[in-house]
Formats: sequence, C-alpha cells, structure tokens
Amino acid sequence: MEHGHQHGHSIERELECVSQVPIFQSLAEEQLLSVAQVTRPIHAVRGGAVFNAGEVSQTLYIVNTGQVRLYHLSAEGKEQVLRVLNPGDFVGEIALFTDEIHGSYAEATMTTELCTISRESLTNLISRMPPLSMHLLGALADRLKAAERQATLMAIPDALPRLAGYLQVLSHDQSGVVDLPMSKQDLAAYLGMTPESLSRKLHQLVSDGVIETIGRRQIKVLAVNDLAALAPQ
Repeated sequence: MEHGHQHGHSIERELECVSQVPIFQSLAEEQLLSVAQVTRPIHAVRGGAVFNAGEVSQTLYIVNTGQVRLYHLSAEGKEQVLRVLNPGDFVGEIALFTDEIHGSYAEATMTTELCTISRESLTNLISRMPPLSMHLLGALADRLKAAERQATLMAIPDALPRLAGYLQVLSHDQSGVVDLPMSKQDLAAYLGMTPESLSRKLHQLVSDGVIETIGRRQIKVLAVNDLAALAPQ
C-alpha cells in the first residue's frame, strides 16, 4: 500500500529523480528515459508515512527531494532508527525478488517527493538492461555492509566508542568537515543512545579537542588519530 499523495506524472521530474540514483547513472540517455517513463511520483508531508511495517512491499522508493527515515518499533514502543534516506537514496529493492513484508516504518522528516517503480516495471527494465542487475547487487552489498557496521556499533556497551566509530566511518578516517546525514535526535536513535547522552558525548569529544561542532548538522574532525583510538578496533 502506497501512502503519501500522488501527483500528475511529469517526465522531467522523474528523469531528475532517477538520474540521482547510482544504480541508474551509468545508463545511456535513452535508457534513463525508459526508467523515468515507468516511475510515478508521490509526496509526503513532514511526519507522513511512506509505508508501514507489516505491509507487503512491491515498490522501489527513491527520494527526489526531502528526507525519509526508516525505523523499527520495539515491543515497548521505542524507536530504533535504521537508516535515513536523502535525495538519490532508495529503499524497497528486496521487492524485486519476493513479496517481502516491510519490517520497518518509513516516515518523511520534511516535505518530501519520492518517485516509485513497481516490481513489474523494474523486472522488465532489468530484462532489457542486464547491467542494472549488477548495479542492484552492488547496492545490496553496500546495504549489507552498512547493516553489519551498525550491528557492530550497537554491540558496544559504551556510548563514546559507538559515537567515535560512527564519526570515523562518516569522515572516512580523515580530518575535515563532514555533514551529518540525519538530525541529532535520529542519530541518537540510530546509535541506541538518548539525545541527552549523544549531546554529552559530543561535548566530551569537543572538550578533548577531537572534533568541533559547526551548526546543527556539521562536525569537523580535528584529531583523526585520537578519534581512531576511541573507536572500536
């Protein structure tokens, strides 16, 4: 079941949307146009559901503008943020292979436009453009690595190494400014921390001269070796 509000089909908007996605970027112009022709736009307001846990997945969702967060709900109602989708990111590729039941919730964090491709359309595209299947497998492999990385971080009982490990990966183990891909509230939920605990640990890293915070969504890594020493080995 698709949520959000469907708008009229605009090939220009859909072309813009699919051209952002890495799995489509190597396609020739006419192939990209073929992808755009089978995509359909949906809009979601801030806090609006894109899909809910328990629903059957038969759609690939691509973020064009805005942001979507994926999260689980525990039996106690506690949110565990799994991933945040920014423009060019997508979810639902498992729908290619099976009628998967969504195990998570997808919610827009701001006014968001997505383009969607049905399983039937995507399967047809792959049969006509075989390289797409390899690009999808590569995307799935990246997804698996990210999930394993998060699981490794979540297994660490101490919050500081958990945060240091996340920042180390985000910065590619280099000094300089990095953009946080999600709000600090969502980052806390992603790392299994409270917002207060995240704030304390960030302040500790700032006080120790390891990082500098810039505004609400940027971190400047100052001491790469110190960050690496704090991160899990």
